[in-house]
Amino acid sequence: MPAVINTNLASLFAQNSLNVAQGNLANSVQRLSSGLRINSAADDAAGVSIAQSMAGHIKALDQAALNSQQAINLVQTADTSMSTVQDMLLRMQQLAVEGANGSLSNTQRAAIVTELGQLNTQINSFAQGTTYNDIKVLGTTSTRTNVANTLGTGTLLGTFGTVSSFDVSNAAGGSYTLTSLSTSTVKLDNATRSQTLTVAGTASQTLNFDALGVSLTIAGTASGFTAENLVTGLQAKTLTIGAGTVATLGFQIGASPTASGDSISISTMNVSTITGATSLVNIGDTITKTNGATGLAYLAVSSNNATDTQWNTAFKSLQGYVTTAINDISSSRATLGATMNQLGFVNTTLQSQSANEQAARSTIVDTNFSAETAKLTKGQIMQQAATAMLAQANQMPNVILSLLK
Repeated sequence: MPAVINTNLASLFAQNSLNVAQGNLANSVQRLSSGLRINSAADDAAGVSIAQSMAGHIKALDQAALNSQQAINLVQTADTSMSTVQDMLLRMQQLAVEGANGSLSNTQRAAIVTELGQLNTQINSFAQGTTYNDIKVLGTTSTRTNVANTLGTGTLLGTFGTVSSFDVSNAAGGSYTLTSLSTSTVKLDNATRSQTLTVAGTASQTLNFDALGVSLTIAGTASGFTAENLVTGLQAKTLTIGAGTVATLGFQIGASPTASGDSISISTMNVSTITGATSLVNIGDTITKTNGATGLAYLAVSSNNATDTQWNTAFKSLQGYVTTAINDISSSRATLGATMNQLGFVNTTLQSQSANEQAARSTIVDTNFSAETAKLTKGQIMQQAATAMLAQANQMPNVILSLLK
């Protein structure tokens, strides 16, 4: 190497080595401080692409696991209420057998019908009130369709009142007719069953035809309002209710939106004795029907001199319907139980898949502290060595001064 002053090649070489050592040391410090092996796309271009793809898949797996857990919670909510409904049906069955007892009086049998009616009402309350995230899981949501001469919100009932609101969420679809029976009673009829209520003389009241799932809220003026006004206003009014459906709920329980095994549909049973399965509707009809010798509500009317044969026929019919309903609910609960078990295995598998894929991604993006601390130590030594050599190289042109003496 020639002896020159303007270009100190040894210093340039030392500077390059020092820059490389400082760059490597900076990379090690960044990786150790962030915990990530890839802090920019330049660190590993292919690795960034692979890692981000895996990150998206992991997010999908985690959400699918959450979906499956929420599906389990929804099914458990439905199953808990259905279990209680079954308990009430078992009590109905006991009461139906008790009622088919010739030693009981009409009054005593009427007391049995009263309890049956309360159980029937509570079953419908479960059908309407069992929800998960405001979704009915044991009943239907009915929609009202207005037609000519329909009783709707704001309908004027004579001079003194209007229908301020009504609830038909637990009613069967079809046409309903209101008929005045006296100056203070009104009957609601939908062709298969009817219910009669006594109207109060108060300005505001609720007419709850619970046997049909229809509730009307009446708002009237305080001055001059009478029960007869209201009964007259309700006379011959009709209400048309659209048929409700039980929602089929879909859940994605896998990372792929197209794979057939990555989705599941859940349908629960409608346990309403007004809009539900045939066996349950038959129970409601037998208990609440106010006309016909086979209707327990009809037989329980004190003015009706029911015979032992009529009572036995009605109670035995109820026993058959209750038995069928218990079997139907048992079958539905079995399906829900199988679904819960399926979702439990799905949830476990998804969590395992997520954990395994996170481990695989970790090998790409996470810092190996054992290896990186060794690189840090090496980088520190190389930096110190390059700094020392640069100092030596910067002194080398001084040799030329000795040649000039």
